[in-house]
Amino acid sequence: NNLFTWQNPQVKKLLGWRTGSEEEKWAEKAVESLVKKLKKKKGGIGSLEDLEMALANPANLSKCVTIPKSLDGRLQVSHKKGLPHVIYCKVWRWPDLQSHQELRAIPECVYPYEQKADHICINPYHYQKIENPHKQFLQTAGSIGGYAASPYSESIASSSSYIHGQSSPPLPMQIPSPLGSSYSTASPFSTASSYHTATSPSSILSEDESPMMIDGTPAYPAPPIELPLPMMPIYWTTISYYELNTRIGDQFKLVNRSVIVDGFTDPTNSDSRICLGQITNVNRNSTCENTRKAIGKGLKLDYNPDYDIFVTNRSNNSLFVQSILVNIQMHKPLNTVMKIPAGHTVCIYHHHTFYQLLQQARQSSQAQLYDLQKMAFVRISFVKGWGPDYPTRQDITQTPCWIEVQLHQALAWLDQSLQIEKSPDVNCNSNTA
Repeated sequence: NNLFTWQNPQVKKLLGWRTGSEEEKWAEKAVESLVKKLKKKKGGIGSLEDLEMALANPANLSKCVTIPKSLDGRLQVSHKKGLPHVIYCKVWRWPDLQSHQELRAIPECVYPYEQKADHICINPYHYQKIENPHKQFLQTAGSIGGYAASPYSESIASSSSYIHGQSSPPLPMQIPSPLGSSYSTASPFSTASSYHTATSPSSILSEDESPMMIDGTPAYPAPPIELPLPMMPIYWTTISYYELNTRIGDQFKLVNRSVIVDGFTDPTNSDSRICLGQITNVNRNSTCENTRKAIGKGLKLDYNPDYDIFVTNRSNNSLFVQSILVNIQMHKPLNTVMKIPAGHTVCIYHHHTFYQLLQQARQSSQAQLYDLQKMAFVRISFVKGWGPDYPTRQDITQTPCWIEVQLHQALAWLDQSLQIEKSPDVNCNSNTA
């Protein structure tokens, strides 16, 4: 039937990976539409070649492939209208797919549908299928010592705060990643590389939905529950503001799970807003002064019920973020710096990954447990990046304006593990190397 019908060779190649035998014409039109969008796209990430690589190598981790989000978020294909990621998961993976509620993005996806960003990832191998999306996840693990045993528990047993001491320069570390590789660096907070588009995982869960159950079993296999969730600190974070290598002003201990850090001058500094513009520094130089003026609307930090932390760039200039935990999850060098363009949202701390690494470290040594503390500190520079690409800014302490976000929940969990585990066999003294 198609003998006299000319077909774009790229469309034909992509259709070669199609699943199912029904709705052939609809699938062809969907792929034609996608090829056109990817050829003329502006912004976003991923190309036709990246999509082909993902389809040809489903067992390997692949890049995001995005298309711009329409006004209503849906895409018209022939007589049908649907969400883009659902359409292409239907074409290439699950022809019986009915709804976006059956899909969840993998942690490595930067632009999942749930993030509601300006671009949507349509890579079908960046999504998992949930067979029964209507059963709510209610994990009722028993309590241990009065604290919820599940790492996903939202219960808070907090009558006193856990405030860890001020951060100190981290030591070199080597720790296994969740996928079996290992990374090491002598200076985790100086960068060996930077990349333009933030390649950070999103949360496994959407912002407004809980994990799902399949016949009473969590759809996402929870990590082995060997540790009780420690007492929830009253303050989930301490934020410190720096200009070059000097901390300026007081530290901000926050209870509110959503906070804006901007460059304006509201003197109240409520628990939901920190204004850096009103912090004085008699030794401030002109570079710092000019950079402060460019902070503008700054950033927003969101700490969701699953203990994942997201940063949204609200300013007109880029943010630069270093998160060791994210770098491990994304198989990047530990000292990688992410560049987050204006308007983008990225997960900078993934609780499930930290739990997995904590379990691995407990099986290894107390030294590796201590190394995990570096993952409880995220450093964010406004406007200016740092690293080998910046001759005068090799380290974040050479950037004009930056903040350090200290994560109390991770430190509390680590503190509990260190108390449970045995002390090192080596006796430490003044002569110990």
